[in-house]
Amino acid sequence: MTLDRFVALVSQSLRRHRRHFALSGVGVAIGIATLFFFTSLGEGVRTTVLEDIFIIGQLEVVDPAAGSGLRAGGFLGGGGLDDRTVRDLEDLPGAKAAFPKMKLTFPSRASGGGSLMGRDVGIEFIADGIPPELVADDISDPLGFADLEAMASCQDDSSCRDGQSCNDGQCASDSCNPRDSEACGELGYCHPQRQQCALPIPIIISPTVLEVYNGSIHTALRDSEGIGSRLPRLTQEMLIGFEFDVIFGESFMGRTADRDTRQERARLVGFSDRAMPMGTTMPLEYVIRLNEEFSGVEASEHYHSILVEAESNDAVAPLAQSIQRELDLELSDRHQQAERAGLLILLLTLLFNLIALVILAVSALNITHTFTMMVMERRSEIGLMRALGARRLDIQALVVGEATVVGLFTGIAGIAMGMGSAYLVDFLFETQVGHFPFKPDSLFIWSPWIFALGIATAVVFCWIGALLPALKAGRVEPSEALTGR
Repeated sequence: MTLDRFVALVSQSLRRHRRHFALSGVGVAIGIATLFFFTSLGEGVRTTVLEDIFIIGQLEVVDPAAGSGLRAGGFLGGGGLDDRTVRDLEDLPGAKAAFPKMKLTFPSRASGGGSLMGRDVGIEFIADGIPPELVADDISDPLGFADLEAMASCQDDSSCRDGQSCNDGQCASDSCNPRDSEACGELGYCHPQRQQCALPIPIIISPTVLEVYNGSIHTALRDSEGIGSRLPRLTQEMLIGFEFDVIFGESFMGRTADRDTRQERARLVGFSDRAMPMGTTMPLEYVIRLNEEFSGVEASEHYHSILVEAESNDAVAPLAQSIQRELDLELSDRHQQAERAGLLILLLTLLFNLIALVILAVSALNITHTFTMMVMERRSEIGLMRALGARRLDIQALVVGEATVVGLFTGIAGIAMGMGSAYLVDFLFETQVGHFPFKPDSLFIWSPWIFALGIATAVVFCWIGALLPALKAGRVEPSEALTGR
């Protein structure tokens, strides 16, 4: 049988029995809609939870002895993570890079915000430090994210930043008057204690901080009395370039013994998922120097944690096992929470997809019944085709071809139904559910493989339903069909 003749016979059969095919394909379309809906929902929730909240592609390594105080210095002392540990982690299979992190180990506080809230407020200043190269792509402020206090070599004044002059081959800060706000350039300021030009300490924060503020603090206080009712809803664009004062060595809870406090200015230069989840993050060099100044040399010798980036999401699990077994190190609680969240999402997605497969299995039985009845009605036609030279394989291919077309159309219809349901749920989610931390723009993610899965599943189940009728049609003998036996 030629291809043109085959296509013509399939089209003729579909037109003649379109009502039967449409009714038999309703169940398949509903099953595909269910499969498409819950698979894309699972992908959307998984992306929000594991990539936006837990950042599944990175692992944070902590020293098991640091929190218990078994090592010298205990938790505040930094434990036993050092540069050698960083190199060992980078050498593990599946590790792309390792970046040390260190926390401030002394009390500090921050004050400012008058330009945003109408008056300055004070809060505890909690911070850690990371290597600048880890977040280079996340910085959007012209100040940048680097150790701006490091001495730079120079040949003349033009090689130095605003507010600096070349002195013996090194850029040194110029003297200034705190009342002269323009003497130190656009980004610099005159330090009130040293009376020298200085640059703010660049900091970044995690999007989690902004989400918690907008989703919880702002929502809870907007109908209150006092300053809380005037708190604005903030965006990243509003906060980039925001500056505030930091008092190192003193907080609302206490102060560092036998140390003078130091006031510095800080500037928000960007947002990054690698920043401290609830606090601020500055270049690692600042934290090392500050810990040495306010907590002693021992506090600056070891890291509190090391961030390990995996080569891919698939490498995360074996990399986590290597860290724990080969290096005897522990992972942060966030990794364990991410594993539990990922498992829960996977189980729920599989449960709902199982329901969809049950619907498809029942639909396949309906297709089997429909095609069986059609084969019985067309026995004479099939017998005539066999008498004219059609092979059994040709007859079977004809039935399978009809099932393929039905599968394609029902798959497309099911995907359209699933997308319509998803759009409706997204609309209700957007209009009826208030803002909360990490509220996604959409609950669904429609990856190309999900569309392919929907079409392929519909065709496969239509093939399953048409298998027995196709075999039965191929066994029709010309003599039996033409004589009515």
